[in-house]
Amino acid sequence: MTKKKIIIAVGVAVILAFVALRVVNYMTYKAEEHYLKRHYIFDKGFPGNRNKPASPSSSYLSDGIATAKTLDLFRFLEQRFAVQSVEQLHEHFSKVKKYLHSQFKESEARRLFEIYKKYLKCEIELGNNPKYRAKTSEPKLILMLLYKIQNVRRARLGKGTADALFGMDVKKREYLLRRSLIIDDSTLCGKEKESGLQGLKYDMWDGEVISIGEDNNPYNRYQLKLLLYQKDLSELSEGKRTNKIEEFRKEFFSKEQVKRLREVDDQIAREKENMARYRVAEKEILDSRKITEEEKDKRIKALQENFFGKDAEAFRRREIMYRGAEK
Repeated sequence: MTKKKIIIAVGVAVILAFVALRVVNYMTYKAEEHYLKRHYIFDKGFPGNRNKPASPSSSYLSDGIATAKTLDLFRFLEQRFAVQSVEQLHEHFSKVKKYLHSQFKESEARRLFEIYKKYLKCEIELGNNPKYRAKTSEPKLILMLLYKIQNVRRARLGKGTADALFGMDVKKREYLLRRSLIIDDSTLCGKEKESGLQGLKYDMWDGEVISIGEDNNPYNRYQLKLLLYQKDLSELSEGKRTNKIEEFRKEFFSKEQVKRLREVDDQIAREKENMARYRVAEKEILDSRKITEEEKDKRIKALQENFFGKDAEAFRRREIMYRGAEK
């Protein structure tokens, strides 16, 4: 085979390998996406270990297994005996081992140190690998990344240990991400979103009282309601949309509060109408070819005094800032 043919063959092989890799990555992505549509990383069946009885002598181990509290200890050890580089890891482990043996009895210290070494090496691996860093704010992709990261932890630490250490943190993040996916789904109407949120909460928490993503502030709950029913509201006429919003307000506010909100709406509407009329009058002056620029400035200033009164100066400052931002 000639040199030219060898180069061509190598080039074709490289291209084929690249295509094959892309296909494998795509298939893996679709498989993960398909799995996460039907399964949770942690659902209501996950005990969390926070309520699991600890052994009498240590709350960081339960029958030799890590608990959720163990993660707090490990993060403390990372900070307490921090080193500048991976090359100093041996020194770090030596200090951690000494500390653990000074705080726990022999068998517990040995077990905690064994888990800690695996934990830290795994976290270093994840931290140094760019593919485990979020490159987007899209909830679906972050959820898939969370799933991949937890699977790496399970492979390195064992499923029981990985889930005991990170389960509750991952579950909370998973819940918020799945919650965002429902809220942001523009294809769903309000009732479907509310039903979806109720189903999600049951699937992951089974009636457990949680504060994650919940908000008891009436105004914030009202804003969420508007967000959930955004699609429904956009399809209504102006009059029907106003009536529907009034219904929502009555769910969260007193009669007096609803009245004040209505007054605010009326004020905003008047200000909007006033601004629209001002812009029309301002454009007529700016487009006029019969007066000088100096006269235009004088007339516009008088126009602003007429439309905005005591707020005219504040309006002019906002206009200057706006024009500056545009440049």
